Amino acid sequence: MTKLTSRRWAIIFFISLALNVFLGGLLVADKYFKGHRGAGFRGNVYSMPWARRVLGDEVHPMMRQIFRERREGFRGNRRARVELYNNVSTALAKEPFDQAELRQALGALQANLQAGHTAMNDMMAEFSSKLTTDQRKQLVQAVAKWQERRRARFEHRRQRRLERQKEKQPAK
Repeated sequence: MTKLTSRRWAIIFFISLALNVFLGGLLVADKYFKGHRGAGFRGNVYSMPWARRVLGDEVHPMMRQIFRERREGFRGNRRARVELYNNVSTALAKEPFDQAELRQALGALQANLQAGHTAMNDMMAEFSSKLTTDQRKQLVQAVAKWQERRRARFEHRRQRRLERQKEKQPAK
């Protein structure tokens, strides 16, 4: 049997402490920052996931049915998009550079992205047609709040930018 010395106990204690602090940090982060998405991903307003966040889980089955009906179209569009991004990368890396080829690749990518956006809009229109009047009013109110928050953020940033510009100007 291995005898545990005080040094071994100290190592075990510090490993346990570090693991507990790490797990505690994950729990706290999950509690306070769950669902927070920074500037990296904001999602679309007037999309079905956004509507679900606003309306709650009661609309989830209806949303799932609409997504399932259109799943194959989305998969095909997404698979095609991978190839289109590769075409853009190839056109950018090609020597000698061909501007017309890059424009063509970017145009095809834009058409694919537009088709995906149109499909999302169609899904949102179908989804909205199945909502009650009160639920549609909730969506309208959520958009008004979103616009107000966005307007306030824009104004705050504009004020900060103006203050920085004043600081940088030499005194006359």
